Amino acid sequence: MRTLAGVAFVFVLLFASFNESKSGGTSGFVTVNGEQVLDGAGESLVLKGFNIAFKDFDGTLGEADIKRVADMGANSLRLVLDYRQLESSPLEYDEAGFSLLDAIVAWCETYKIYLILDMHLAPGIQNPHDFVVHREKSYRFWRETRYQERFYALWATIAKRYAQRKIIAGYDLLNEGAAPDTAQYLKVMNTVARKIRAHDDNHMLIVEEAVLPNRGKRLLTVEDDNVLYSIHFFYPPQFTFYTTTRQRPITRYPGNMVTSGEVIGVTESDRLAGSGGWRRVTLNATPPQGAEILRIILSSDEPGGAVWFDDVVLEADGHTIDLPAPLVANNSFEIDYPGISWERRGSCGRVDDTHARRGRHAVVFSKCAGRGSMLSSPIAVQHGAYTLSTWVKTDAARGDNRLVLSWHKGKTLASINKTTLREKMDYALRFKSWHRVPVYVGEFTAHANPTPDSTNNYLTDILEIMESTGLHWSYWTYYSEYPGIGMFTGNDPYLARPDSLRVIERYMSRPTRTH
Repeated sequence: MRTLAGVAFVFVLLFASFNESKSGGTSGFVTVNGEQVLDGAGESLVLKGFNIAFKDFDGTLGEADIKRVADMGANSLRLVLDYRQLESSPLEYDEAGFSLLDAIVAWCETYKIYLILDMHLAPGIQNPHDFVVHREKSYRFWRETRYQERFYALWATIAKRYAQRKIIAGYDLLNEGAAPDTAQYLKVMNTVARKIRAHDDNHMLIVEEAVLPNRGKRLLTVEDDNVLYSIHFFYPPQFTFYTTTRQRPITRYPGNMVTSGEVIGVTESDRLAGSGGWRRVTLNATPPQGAEILRIILSSDEPGGAVWFDDVVLEADGHTIDLPAPLVANNSFEIDYPGISWERRGSCGRVDDTHARRGRHAVVFSKCAGRGSMLSSPIAVQHGAYTLSTWVKTDAARGDNRLVLSWHKGKTLASINKTTLREKMDYALRFKSWHRVPVYVGEFTAHANPTPDSTNNYLTDILEIMESTGLHWSYWTYYSEYPGIGMFTGNDPYLARPDSLRVIERYMSRPTRTH
């Protein structure tokens, strides 16, 4: 009996040890256990941090930024990778790129910041709308297996190299993959999971929602137990992605998103014609009764000559109206970034790099088959006198070329508040509860916009929702070279959005709730 009791005792210890190892235990690696993520000591962990681009460590960011993020109270970074930074040619790898990645991993170890490696752009391009790191006219990843094989091989290389690095929380397999159908999406996700597991049984896999052909999204379970499922939450995009969407309503959060509605008046310059060098054109106006929204329009039907516009400035009672996008931040048409541009209507009108009053770019209208125009974002009308000025250059122009102030009533697009945000988040919360798995909001944001208090109110509500429901999260983004997007910006990175950062820091430092 004594021998049998001893055997039973050993069996119990072995069984407990096995279960502890499987669910994280003291293995040292971040792992999934039911709806929870556990740290290396087996304690509950909620990942909270920033997205940060790998490319920005090549000359702009460095170790000091990792330390700064740790000092803010964050515990993780989602590192945005472009395959071209690690793959020098098909199935060949760039040691310089991997050396930089080694350094980032080491910095994260020094400052105890968990690192998530995000395959943001895969060989062949996995979706048609990714404007963050690369723009292509076509995406072939899903159609051509040679690109998928390169994707699998790159992940296998990463897994072999970093299998024992405990500071890496997990591998985000594919950013916003837009497969033709869910069956193909699952096939690729399950295949890459097996390729990684051939070299690395330690790290979490992070599987994002599939982007469907109708632009809907769907979370799908894969054949692996150590998986953190991920969504991206950008609702409503006209507000959260204010800087980089074509439609930029003026939003009060909580409240209404308002854009330009019925036209109630137009103030136009004289026709701009003939030939001449750069000259300043000024338009003065007062808002008509009932005007709530103003839009600036550069308009032309130039048939044979050309007219250029550059350096647009709008003032109200002598004060320059400064918006994060696109008017003053891009009033000289220098920012080359999808979305940070004036709205284009008609087939005529484009940004030109051959003529500019200063800098590299201006807007040109020439050889128009019909009327074309470039429109600023909607601007809330203030009381007082307006002055709009721009610099104009003409070459044999004989069309109806004008500078225009267009006055509008407001048009409400939607109302948003904490309840509507929670309703949009519900599908991920149902998935979490039904499958008993953890969910990670890998990207969410609220760009700076004409109402900064609304941005901070929104961030407070979305962070409160995620905290109260046990979601992991990573804010988009720590740094951006473009105004209004990152917390930090500039060639010598400086804090551009202190109020928004204070909101995020508050939730980073709050104790984790148990779910």
